[in-house]
Amino acid sequence: MVTARTVLQEQFQNSCSHLDRVLAGIQDVEFFWEPVAHCWTVHDRSERRAAHADGAGRWVIDYEVPEPSPGPVTTIAWRTVHIGAVNYLYWDYAFGPATATFDLEMPGDAGSAIAWLRGSQRPLAEALSELSDDDALDEQVATNWGASWPVSRIFMTLVNEQVHHGAEISLLRDLYRNRATLGTATGAAT
Repeated sequence: MVTARTVLQEQFQNSCSHLDRVLAGIQDVEFFWEPVAHCWTVHDRSERRAAHADGAGRWVIDYEVPEPSPGPVTTIAWRTVHIGAVNYLYWDYAFGPATATFDLEMPGDAGSAIAWLRGSQRPLAEALSELSDDDALDEQVATNWGASWPVSRIFMTLVNEQVHHGAEISLLRDLYRNRATLGTATGAAT
């Protein structure tokens, strides 16, 4: 019999594997590519890009609360680091010491960011595998903004984040590969 915990484990692992495939072979020039002006990205702290930036070290990620409307276009770098940061924060509050803030040490290149993303996924996969049974999915755990959620909601949210941003990264990679012909398609609606 398939359990809810098993389904959630498979979905989380599938979302991790999908991100690995989507990011395979990416180089910094594509990772930081800005398809439009004023993208949010990962950059050196000395650059002023958005009203706010998160990060403890040299590298920061653009961010504003509340998010502007409409929201800015974000680079592959931003999306990748954002997923990793969300993973780390959710794990820390739900299963760890509950001390992390958005001032994490952000990676500053594609290779480091992918390794950082994978590192953010490991403790979550371990926490999920250590759940004793399906009843553990209903246990209330902390979030970084002070609410309590069931374990199942934590993981459903993280799967959604990885799938959502993974699809966006995939589209950005398609656009990057075809950037020389952007805007030349025929039959576009006006």
